[in-house]
Amino acid sequence: MQIQTDKNQVCWFADELFNNPSPRLFDPVWWQNQGKVVGSAIGRGVTWFVKEESCHLVLRHYYRGGMVGRVVRDRFWFEGVESSRAMAEFSLLDTLSRQGLPVPRPFGARMVKQGPFYRADILIERIRGAKDLVALLKRGPVAAEIWLGVGQAIRRLHDAGVYHADLNSHNLLLDKADKVWVIDFDKGAIRAPGSWQQANLERLLRSFNKEAQLHTSFHFVPENWQTLMQGYRG
Repeated sequence: MQIQTDKNQVCWFADELFNNPSPRLFDPVWWQNQGKVVGSAIGRGVTWFVKEESCHLVLRHYYRGGMVGRVVRDRFWFEGVESSRAMAEFSLLDTLSRQGLPVPRPFGARMVKQGPFYRADILIERIRGAKDLVALLKRGPVAAEIWLGVGQAIRRLHDAGVYHADLNSHNLLLDKADKVWVIDFDKGAIRAPGSWQQANLERLLRSFNKEAQLHTSFHFVPENWQTLMQGYRG
């Protein structure tokens, strides 16, 4: 990993991707000027999809959620570089991807300190051709093998002690080879086994049920969850 420190900002870069890494890699305008933005998605903010030579990346700025996020949109209290949102997610993803778990690889993280606060950005691998499970279920049912695979992927993470702070149906992706990926590990952590594992599963089930209420055509039935749990239990 390469570390760059300049005045009030710290950048981390994975060794194998960038020939000349710099903070501009976290600036969507720079990518736009290079003609390398290939898409975007709207959530709390804009997530950018960019292409660097043969590699496709996701550039994400960190935003607050909830009531606090309406007042302090993207500033966080500084408690150390490694504890910052981007660096913590970078470190976790790096550990998990090296273990061969179904998560995207991290390629860059930045923290910009402003007084007692900081802002943050992260660059991670984009899973080419992947779609989230919600988008697929809006189109039609998915095969039992997929539900088994979702359960197996979650169990692999839980067996590795991986706590996902927001395990929901949008954070489960399926690539062209029907491999299941789990994304968005902001505020994730490695934990000892405990009640959080069951809480993770319950949160995911609530997410599926919520999406079923939001969309008139959403192909999720109780049997799908039973199959997912079969995969989880092995």
